[in-house]
Amino acid sequence: MAESREADEEAIERVLAGDREAFAVLVDRHGSRIHGAILRMVGDREAADDLAQETLLRAWRALGSFRRGSAFYTWLYAIARNQVLSEWRRRRSVKGQAMLPLGSDPRGEEGPGAEPASTGPGPGEEAARRDDARRVQEALGRVDEEFREAVVLRDLDGLSYEEISEATGVPVGTVRSRIHRGRAALRERLLAEEPRRTGGGR
Repeated sequence: MAESREADEEAIERVLAGDREAFAVLVDRHGSRIHGAILRMVGDREAADDLAQETLLRAWRALGSFRRGSAFYTWLYAIARNQVLSEWRRRRSVKGQAMLPLGSDPRGEEGPGAEPASTGPGPGEEAARRDDARRVQEALGRVDEEFREAVVLRDLDGLSYEEISEATGVPVGTVRSRIHRGRAALRERLLAEEPRRTGGGR
């Protein structure tokens, strides 16, 4: 972790010194991850592509404001978060346009965060695994945005409470509360889905 942070800061120093190509090092290191985080939040691959590109562009322009000693990814995520919030507000203002279920895609593809297909399990096991992953993603898409974000950052992106606090601008105690409530909401939605999945509902 410390070595990665030092490597990021070295690349940032090179960019600020005029080496524009050094920004590609940061993109290679964090671009895919930030794109995956955005996709899990908006559930729309095309929108995620645009938001990730805009995030990187804004990061490039604001790189001089990066605070040394901070994690570059959490700083980058804070920029991405602002883009996602703007997209949420825009979609709410468009009548009849709703966010897709978390992790879904208009083409039916699974978003980043879903495990790649394994060559081990048979077709039946693989189909069941994909079905379970889809159910979790769709249930997350029905969790309130602030709680969804906390669960995604902690349980899917693996950020610490302190990193989430830094990225979202809320106290660590609030982060813990949102994760707890988000996990509870996710369990509730999965349990509500279970009777329909097993044929026990009306």
